[in-house]
Amino acid sequence: MFYLKLILIPVISALIGWVTNKIAVWLLFNPKEPTKILFWTFQGVFPKRQSTIAKRIGDLVADELLSTESIKGQVFTKDNMDGIVSFILSKVDHYMETEFKEDHWFIALFMGEGTKTKVRTELERKLYESLDDISENFHNYLEDKVNIRALVADRINGLDSGEVNNLMNQILKNELGFIEITGAVLGFMIGLIQVILLELLD
Repeated sequence: MFYLKLILIPVISALIGWVTNKIAVWLLFNPKEPTKILFWTFQGVFPKRQSTIAKRIGDLVADELLSTESIKGQVFTKDNMDGIVSFILSKVDHYMETEFKEDHWFIALFMGEGTKTKVRTELERKLYESLDDISENFHNYLEDKVNIRALVADRINGLDSGEVNNLMNQILKNELGFIEITGAVLGFMIGLIQVILLELLD
């Protein structure tokens, strides 16, 4: 009889723990729409709090994962700024050697290489100054023109409840499975302790 209880009670407790946690996990995502049962209205945690979750994810992305400062650091590197300036100057050089000579040939006759070099040097200096100014004001510019916080929040809010559930399931799949298994393990251990305590009390 003892051995039957030693097997049966822990197994039943494990099953109860697993089912309980599975129901709890299910209730995180379901029902997708508000459902009234008697006097209570039920809705899954994630569908019900979609707007709050969207805002918090937007805040997390904007403040920690993709802040304007981190974007600024990636965009305005020396290599990138050199590349932008070189690209613009190459376009200017091409224009000066082709269209400018054709459209303003008379002026081009009086522009020696020294003058062209001075113009190019001054233009390069102005370009770097402009990029420095943009870099300094990039935080405010990005907040005004590309509100990452609102962009992420609006995108998540734009998903229907089914898409939100699928997204959260994909992200938390392993963790949710672990919670269900943990319920079974804890239930088994509690059942085992119950059997031992009952035997000791007898």
